[in-house]
Amino acid sequence: MPTYSASDFCSTENGIKYLFARMGAIYGASFTRHWEGVDQAITRQTWGEILGRYATYRPSLDFALMHMGKFVPSAIEFKDLCNQGPRIPDKPHSIITKQPTQAELAITAAEKEKARAQMAKFIGKVVA
Repeated sequence: MPTYSASDFCSTENGIKYLFARMGAIYGASFTRHWEGVDQAITRQTWGEILGRYATYRPSLDFALMHMGKFVPSAIEFKDLCNQGPRIPDKPHSIITKQPTQAELAITAAEKEKARAQMAKFIGKVVA
């Protein structure tokens, strides 16, 4: 199970920028020709929507980039590659516990003392 590291995560927009830059470097002109005549903003938005959380986790993107085939993958094919990569770790949550106030501590101590007194009265011995 991978451990959480904030540096492994980025925004969806930055993840897609990273992905398209790397795919441009890997596939060269065939990658840029692949998107000819298509609005880049819509293409990037669609890839971000399809990849979902994978677009925000760099190790998943890197895994998929290392396992691509000879041809430029579709967003769905790339998501399948990401899915085969490392599991996206959950961000650890801080557990906040309620600390008793001085008044609550005093009430608890008084109630314990009452209970001890009643137990001593019932069993005829002093209870510690």
